[in-house]
Amino acid sequence: MSVQEIFSSITNFPGQAAQFFREVKVELQKVTFPTRQETVGSTVVVLVLTVIMAIYLGFSDWALARIVQMLLRG
Repeated sequence: MSVQEIFSSITNFPGQAAQFFREVKVELQKVTFPTRQETVGSTVVVLVLTVIMAIYLGFSDWALARIVQMLLRG
C-alpha cells in the first residue's frame, strides 16, 4: 500500500464507521427476539438436560472407578 492509500483509508474512517453503524441498526430491526415464554422454555430444557447428563456422567465415573479398583486388586 502506498502512503496515499493509507492516508486515504484513515481519512475515510469516520464515514465508514458511520455507515457501518447505520447498517447495524437496519439489521437489528430485522431481528426477532424470543418471547419470555420461549426463553423460559429453552432454559428449562437446558437445565433438565444438564441434570440428566450430570447423573449419567456421575454414574459412569462411579462404575468405571469400581471396575478399575477390581482389576487392580486382581
